[in-house]
Amino acid sequence: MPKIKVLPHAEICPHGAEFEAESGISVCENLLNQKIDLEHACELSCACTTCHVIFTEGFNSLNDSSDDEEDLLDKAWGLEPRSRLSCQTLVEDTDLEIQIPKYTINMVSENHPKPAKNSIKVISSKDFDITNSAASHLTEMIKANNSFGVRISLKDSGCSGFAYQLDLIDDKDENDFAGLVNGVNLFIHDKSFVFLKGTKLDFIKKNLNQELVFLNPNVSAECGCGESFNFDNELVKDLSKN
Repeated sequence: MPKIKVLPHAEICPHGAEFEAESGISVCENLLNQKIDLEHACELSCACTTCHVIFTEGFNSLNDSSDDEEDLLDKAWGLEPRSRLSCQTLVEDTDLEIQIPKYTINMVSENHPKPAKNSIKVISSKDFDITNSAASHLTEMIKANNSFGVRISLKDSGCSGFAYQLDLIDDKDENDFAGLVNGVNLFIHDKSFVFLKGTKLDFIKKNLNQELVFLNPNVSAECGCGESFNFDNELVKDLSKN
């Protein structure tokens, strides 16, 4: 029988593992059968990237990837030349060695360990939307900097009061709201969330100029210079308290 060797992963498989694998089923199924809790948020239906792994040995023996898998892999965190979705790779007769990436692009799945009291709060496109053009731009930024995702918050600025701050991040903050929105691993500062709820982020190109534009229905006033904005007094009082 073929064997699968799993290199150590701090959370999922701290000491690594090696076992005889069942042929004819996916790598992901084999791992789950061994109680190695690899995330699989889409229930092995090739609709997410949470089961992404890197094959350090045996890659050339794998079945060919589909166009759907290739499209999803483009959004995976820590993509490598030997990356595959483990739910789409079948075990045959060759021994395999795999590395589980440090992070997945989706921070929440029903098989993830139960969140602690102050763990990440989930958001979706209903809370904060990202257009296709903005998603493509942010994805390029994340990959170019080998980052984990983007974090959006508010900061004091200008004559009106506030400005948006967008940072590339390498790790999660337990207090942030987080979610996978249009393929982007998005984090929003917990104290800023109420002011950003309902916002749509767009990326606009006009002649030689290009910029990210926040379409925020909560903004009540904008500075004439366009650098800052403000909210209703009650909202601002809440932000100031925090």
